[in-house]
Amino acid sequence: MTGQLSVDWLKPKNDFVFKVLFGSDDESSNQLLLAFLNDVFVVPEGQSFVKVEVLNPILNKRSIEDKEAILDVRAKVIGFGYINIEIQLLNQKNIHKRSLFYSSRLFERQLNEKGKYHLLTKVVAINLIDFIYFQSEEYARKFALRNDVTFEQYPDDLMQLYFFELPKFRTLEQNGNIAEDDRMAKWIRFLTNTDDKRWEEMAKQDPMIELSVEKLRIASMDPDIRMQYEAREKALRDIESIRGEAFEEGIEKGIEKGIEKGIEKVALTLLKEGVERAFVSQMTGLSKEEIEKMMAEMKG
Repeated sequence: MTGQLSVDWLKPKNDFVFKVLFGSDDESSNQLLLAFLNDVFVVPEGQSFVKVEVLNPILNKRSIEDKEAILDVRAKVIGFGYINIEIQLLNQKNIHKRSLFYSSRLFERQLNEKGKYHLLTKVVAINLIDFIYFQSEEYARKFALRNDVTFEQYPDDLMQLYFFELPKFRTLEQNGNIAEDDRMAKWIRFLTNTDDKRWEEMAKQDPMIELSVEKLRIASMDPDIRMQYEAREKALRDIESIRGEAFEEGIEKGIEKGIEKGIEKVALTLLKEGVERAFVSQMTGLSKEEIEKMMAEMKG
């Protein structure tokens, strides 16, 4: 890897950058996604997934500039099922419901395509969240359908929800509590790294991380990708700022009303700045219909 000192590195946990790395329509993204999924599911050596199809890839320069692009990664793993990967940086207090909703939509899409219930296959949601959401100390958890008395697995293990809490991982690692055989550790170190001096060191530790770092280097030098990256980073900063104002207002007028008004203010501010509607909905929890209504009122 060359030219490290001259690169103004993008942060890979930015959802747009994550999609570029793992959800583009090219061979390197496909390799990274396969390696990532094999480690999420701790697939034994010799049984690794060998083929994955991204269902909503970033295809080209035009799609990079598409402000309505959906930035989760939806994929189909041959012989396994359907996957939805999402990275969330802000706590909207609804990630458990959001994850279930998007998982259900993957079942709905299968039924629309195949038309028969017996052809439905497994759906897995993978959530990388940059906030603490669950009470236990573990940073990784998996939920699945089980009998609550016998713990019998639901037939075909049809739905699984994975959550990886990035702040908890960092705390556990600082305290020396990450197991050496933790296969997700290298990916989370990569996604959460903010020290540009560490990229070369990380690249030497694992071939797939080396490929990730190289792909990140190339993305960091692309002006179109940087433009989208900076727009989303600015939107996140604006949301945090307006949320702070909403909290202060909530103290005076009642927390619930203050938060509701604050969410609407966040959405209006972002829409006026030209932020894509899909991102506004993602960051505020407002529905597509509510966003469309706001836009109509703005124009009126």
